[in-house]
Amino acid sequence: MTAIRNLRRPAAALAAVAATTALLAACSNSDDDTASTASASQSASVESSAMAGVEGLDNAKAQEIIRTAVDGNTSIDDLSKVVDTSTPGSAEALNAFAKASGPAGYTPDAYTVKSVKADGENKAVAVTAVKSPHAPAPVDIQLAMVKQDGQWKLAGASVTTLTSMMPKH
Repeated sequence: MTAIRNLRRPAAALAAVAATTALLAACSNSDDDTASTASASQSASVESSAMAGVEGLDNAKAQEIIRTAVDGNTSIDDLSKVVDTSTPGSAEALNAFAKASGPAGYTPDAYTVKSVKADGENKAVAVTAVKSPHAPAPVDIQLAMVKQDGQWKLAGASVTTLTSMMPKH
């Protein structure tokens, strides 16, 4: 019974995060007049930079970073190479998440990056499909990435997103 409960918790948490992400995305697309008054040239500039991709970060590189970050076998030292560790304890928290979620079926190969979009200077978002052993179809989540000292890393916000899915005992 406990094993089944432990397997369902990560799936429920993942679904809750996906629903929250979808809700936040829907809220950000409101028809607020101030948000829709951006000039056409700014809009075109943002679209062209997003379409041009993110320098140094493609789907394969983002996937490598994310899969390394969610692998329970990745050492804390190696995590600090792929994760923004400006918040103390973030690498340790992500390591605990990876060790807890792996046995529940959320192994690194459950995370597949579908697209990478620029999200400001030295920032990007990796839309990542997460395949759950408890759901019929993968759930898309948005994981923020940040470029630090010339290297792309999983941003602190993504560490929070992932660790919030960790089962509570």
